[in-house]
Amino acid sequence: MLAEVQSPGCSTSIGPWKLSNTRTDEPLLPDRKRSRRKSSGQKNCFLGLETRPELLWEDWVLGREYTKTLVLKNIRDKLQKLHIRGPESMFFSTVNPETVVLCPGTSFSLLVTFRPLQRCEYKDSIQFQAKEGSFQVCLHAVLPSHALKVPETVMLPLCAVQHSTQTSLPLKNVSKVLLSFKWDCAAPFQLIPEQGLLKPGQECLIAVDFQPLEAQVFQQQAHCRFGEDGDKADRCCTVLLQGIAKYPYLQVRNPNKKERNSHGDPELHFGSVPVSQSLSTHFEIFNPSPVNVSFSLSRLSGGADMFGSDFSWDVTSGKMTPGGSQQVLVTYSPAVVDVVSVEYLFLSYRGALSKTQIKLTGKCTGPKVCLSSSVVDFRCVEERGSAVKTVELLNSSPVQAIYQWNIDCRNSVFSVLPACGTVLPHGNIKVKVLYRPKHPMAHHRRVACLILHREPLFLDLIGTCHSECQQPAILKPEHLAVYKHQWCRLQNSPDSVCDLQRDQNTLLNQQEELNSASVISVTPMEKFNKISMDPLSFPSLPFVTIEPSELLFNNKTTSPSSTSSAVSQCVSITSHAKGKLSLIWTVIQDSPFCVAPSSFELAPLKSTTVRVTYEPKQVNTLHGGELECFAYYKDDPDTGKLPCQPWCATVRVIGHSFQPDKEHFTPSCILKPHQVVLPTLSGISCRTVLMQNDGDHPLTFCLNHRPDNALPKSVHILPACGLIQPGNHQIITIRAVPTEDSHKQLFNLPLQLNAAKFTKELTVVSVFEKPRVSFENGSRLYFHPTAVGSRTQRTHSIRNLSCVPVKFQWSISETEQTLIFVKPDAGKLHPNESS
Repeated sequence: MLAEVQSPGCSTSIGPWKLSNTRTDEPLLPDRKRSRRKSSGQKNCFLGLETRPELLWEDWVLGREYTKTLVLKNIRDKLQKLHIRGPESMFFSTVNPETVVLCPGTSFSLLVTFRPLQRCEYKDSIQFQAKEGSFQVCLHAVLPSHALKVPETVMLPLCAVQHSTQTSLPLKNVSKVLLSFKWDCAAPFQLIPEQGLLKPGQECLIAVDFQPLEAQVFQQQAHCRFGEDGDKADRCCTVLLQGIAKYPYLQVRNPNKKERNSHGDPELHFGSVPVSQSLSTHFEIFNPSPVNVSFSLSRLSGGADMFGSDFSWDVTSGKMTPGGSQQVLVTYSPAVVDVVSVEYLFLSYRGALSKTQIKLTGKCTGPKVCLSSSVVDFRCVEERGSAVKTVELLNSSPVQAIYQWNIDCRNSVFSVLPACGTVLPHGNIKVKVLYRPKHPMAHHRRVACLILHREPLFLDLIGTCHSECQQPAILKPEHLAVYKHQWCRLQNSPDSVCDLQRDQNTLLNQQEELNSASVISVTPMEKFNKISMDPLSFPSLPFVTIEPSELLFNNKTTSPSSTSSAVSQCVSITSHAKGKLSLIWTVIQDSPFCVAPSSFELAPLKSTTVRVTYEPKQVNTLHGGELECFAYYKDDPDTGKLPCQPWCATVRVIGHSFQPDKEHFTPSCILKPHQVVLPTLSGISCRTVLMQNDGDHPLTFCLNHRPDNALPKSVHILPACGLIQPGNHQIITIRAVPTEDSHKQLFNLPLQLNAAKFTKELTVVSVFEKPRVSFENGSRLYFHPTAVGSRTQRTHSIRNLSCVPVKFQWSISETEQTLIFVKPDAGKLHPNESS
């Protein structure tokens, strides 16, 4: 469609001359401007003469002359004589004779000059008179005008509701002057750009955007105002815009079509997945609708996000063509053992008539390790002798178990070999337990077997050493259980272990009050703590305590010129027993650490100090270990016929002998995971971290207690220091006892490596959290009016927003139980799960 506008102004013209004898086989000159312009460049035949019907002047300026040539050709086979009558106006002129004779096949050129004197439109004509009649050629000078070429109709592609489709329409300036345009278009169509300028002959593409909000057929006119000033109403053209909108719809196809929840939404069950491993599966998004649909895939907001999500997916957004499909790969990577992970993926797209969500569930499984025996009895061994027993570690799960015995085999009368390692899935491993006593006495030590991602196992090691002069009563396994109950009754001192045990039980009882019946949190560690305090801090009953339990000799340097390279620190030993105690430290030859005095007596309820000396024999070396002390009654109290049971206490020590100018070993280790979250409500929560020494040199680590980031009393890290040989590992246990005022606490704990500037940072998040649930439709539920004897029902979704499993139960008053009932009336919700 060509839209054209003439500029107003003066017009000088003479009425067109007509042929005196009209013939039907010869066309008349067109009287419309568009046809005249088209025909002015073509030649017509008048009375056997071929010429143009019009001479047109378009681009002209006042005060100048413009000459055009009109050519007449005789196409007949006879001679023709023409009489020429020139233009009547002064603005057009010719200089040729009034009479012209044309032989057959010859041409004549007539020069016509146009001299404009004012800015207006000019019209005139030249008349040619022949023997058979006459005809005229129009002379026309027009003012420059704005003309715009646009299509009459534009059809937009099929579009989804609240989506958009695009196409383009050409806009061309077919005039000889600069043209401005401005579109006027209403929703749901939009034209870009809305306004602009076009040079003569310039063409541009206008983007047409279709954004429907309802499903229907749309037709409307888009108005384009153009000219020198695009706002003038008399310069306008229109384009009909057409579009059809449809509702979008996406389907989720589950490989296992049977897995759907009560709402009909698809579910992906990953089953049991080993910790630190990954399992992937997929589902498919299908577009059965006839329109393109843009979608996004995100986790449902508002749930428990303290741990971060254990699920990941490779598609977060996309565009679906009609009949197209998109596979979404979902990966489950659990990190916390025995935790059931629940996540909801929300498939959202604009214009949807319903909500679609995919439920993801999976359970993290860890190693299940047990001991073939909980007690190893060496019975009686001669002084300086040794005995060997074997114990099996049995792993009944499909997950590899990483273990470590919490004992320094080089500095103890007991040794467990190998001290660390792995147990294959559904496998077992035999460990050797050695007993090498050095003093005639009964020995008992409870050793923790640390399991990565599991709570520790405990092995009681007992044996009795006899010499020629001393033969104490033999300690037997059945004595251990009796001691745990008898000692509390026998100790009647206010500061005795009974009071310590009572304080511990009081703490646990307070924790149980915080833990209502709705929370599931009871662990073997807590059950053990009710009897024997912390088994990692106190390997046996705490009748003897040592402070501090860790000694660091990180400022030691040796020099060949020094007469003595020993450095000492003191530890305090306190007796909580009512009788006099004898204490004996295990002495190991060639050890850089020693204790003085190595044996002594301690009065009831008294304290004393001993000196621990670090005296390395070699420079530029790292040392570490655990010093072992056994305490027993010097004079047995009234305990019946029970043999005297010893108690074991330990002190961890690390040190180095690097000279000031010597660079320390560069550590190469892996700490995983580097972030630990301890979600607790009332029970003691426990997490483990693995530190692996991948280097060729020994590695020491020590928790750096910075004043700006002090560890709270409710969080414990064991051990806080130690030595790791090349290729070995250390399992670090992190425990938290919640308090009501702790809430959420984050600690960045730097582990100093090799007593130098090297550090590994461990992030610990400890949270005191109470159960939190939410209802999908708020706290009110409306039932439609119901006839007597009939029933109506509504669905009401409950969601667990806390990070711990929650039990729920609906409580309905007796008067309303005949009218209202809920199914299910009770249940269990995992973190982030809805029911």
